[in-house]
Amino acid sequence: MKARYQQSIKNHLSKSHGLVLLYHSISDDTRLSERLMHNVSPSMFEQHISDLFEVFRFVSLPEFLSAENAAGLAAITFDDGYRNVLTHALPILEEAQIPASLCVNSSVLQGRLNWRDKVRFIVRHDLAEDFMNTCKLPATEGSFYRFSKHPSNNSAFVDQCMDDFLQDRAIEIMPDPACMNFKDLQACSKSCKLLSVVNHGARHYVLSSLTDQQQYNEINEPRQQLSQCSNACLDDVFSVPFGGGQDLNQKTLEIAHEAGYSNLLMSRQQLHQAAPPPPLTQSLRKVERFMPRTDNVLQEIASVYSMLC
Repeated sequence: MKARYQQSIKNHLSKSHGLVLLYHSISDDTRLSERLMHNVSPSMFEQHISDLFEVFRFVSLPEFLSAENAAGLAAITFDDGYRNVLTHALPILEEAQIPASLCVNSSVLQGRLNWRDKVRFIVRHDLAEDFMNTCKLPATEGSFYRFSKHPSNNSAFVDQCMDDFLQDRAIEIMPDPACMNFKDLQACSKSCKLLSVVNHGARHYVLSSLTDQQQYNEINEPRQQLSQCSNACLDDVFSVPFGGGQDLNQKTLEIAHEAGYSNLLMSRQQLHQAAPPPPLTQSLRKVERFMPRTDNVLQEIASVYSMLC
């Protein structure tokens, strides 16, 4: 069965699509799922690499983006800067000599708490209803975890409201030790040439929820810090926080284009349509990414591809 999927994917995708993989945490810690974190075990990650290696040619993200035709190529990205990527995924990548890109938020690198960790804390401790009694948001349909990142709810406002809520209750949440800091990132980018660094925004806010100035800050603030890392891709690509179509707007495109970016990494569980890179004078190209969720990555990809046909 696996061989059939491999051959089918290879025959069809090699002429039309490339693959940009999206991962977050790589760990055997089963408690991470309870924290609503996207996590894949090291053994599953290694299996993905092994299976896909027979179908795609792995290249660095910059090489993928600059290819005249990305069909048959694959690139690997890790969002949000989890330290276990360095301890668990990097050895697997080094053994196979496969490059990857780390998409990081500058606020977390500086030791500050990610606002999504505050959301997770409120959800896990059944405080969402109490919080909503203190913070009136325009969009409240569904679960708090989901509507907290609705484009109608300004992320900076939600973040400030959570700070006020937690402070009023004398609750202090420490920054997640599972996230790498700037020294970690700088050291690994210098010592490991397989890794490149990508701007994933300052605070991982929903860009389309922000004012124009807030969007400008989110996209541009990390650039100076990340420029101190080796292999920083600060002109080629910007990784859109959350990465859905609703998470950016026309102003996002304008600001990113003015900042010199030519590609936007999306996160819409899609394969990337092979096409030449756009001229710098044109609008940004949206590069699709796919996040594997099971051990049978080839079957997942085949299912996505069947919907394209």
